[in-house]
Amino acid sequence: MKALFPILLLTQLLSIPVQAAPQLQYTESVLSPGEGRLVTVDDYWLLAFSHTYLIRLSPQTVRTGQQLTIEVQRDAQWQQEPFQVEAISIHQDLCRLHARHPSQDGYFPGDTIYLQPCRMK
Repeated sequence: MKALFPILLLTQLLSIPVQAAPQLQYTESVLSPGEGRLVTVDDYWLLAFSHTYLIRLSPQTVRTGQQLTIEVQRDAQWQQEPFQVEAISIHQDLCRLHARHPSQDGYFPGDTIYLQPCRMK
């Protein structure tokens, strides 16, 4: 009986339903609130580090393929930087502007701007 316990426990753990991550919907253009957060990713082979910055952007409509000039707050000062939008994903009222197109497994390897509230145009 004691020998069956680990097998029964493992079977029970494997039978627990797992909720899938929400599917991202890709779109060609969105209406932006004009401010959000930039998450930068530094990938060093086995390690990845991220940094989050407040940003402002002037166009209300953002399109895939568009070159933006964003204002990034670093060390309490606003600096202008370019940002190329390679893909736009949306889930409910959260939009993500991707500097690199996410891979099919949902991993976001590049810098991303998060905008909320946001909606498809």
